[in-house]
Amino acid sequence: MQNIRLTAIAIAVLALTAVLAGQGFKIYPGASKFTPPDTKENREMLKALPPGTEATIYLTNDSFEKVAAFYKGLAKEYPMPGMPKGRKLPSGQELKQTYFIFDGAKDLGTSKSWAQVQRPFIGSIGDNLEPRDVRDVTVINVSQKK
Repeated sequence: MQNIRLTAIAIAVLALTAVLAGQGFKIYPGASKFTPPDTKENREMLKALPPGTEATIYLTNDSFEKVAAFYKGLAKEYPMPGMPKGRKLPSGQELKQTYFIFDGAKDLGTSKSWAQVQRPFIGSIGDNLEPRDVRDVTVINVSQKK
């Protein structure tokens, strides 16, 4: 009887784990999809993605902290190795950034579903590595491999 109960519990835990891992990315409430302008730079960035990868960008006026808290309840936060804390843009504005893995993978390289949450939004990087089109909004960059 005890073995049957333990087996049933183990099956239930595995089923729940599979359901949670399969949930995948959810759009942050109130975020809107952003379509970058069709420029040579953006076309080059899309070509650099691994084959079968879709990238989608969402923007929200909500704080970085609020958006990150939402995803902490849905995914595993992934600390990017070597990413320094407290980075600042040339304007002096703090750059806040973190990553979330939605499919239970161990890192971004093996994940098929992950997102970067960042504030502020940086539309492009100039030739001198200076950020351009900086907007005081939180951006959610989603990458999903098929």
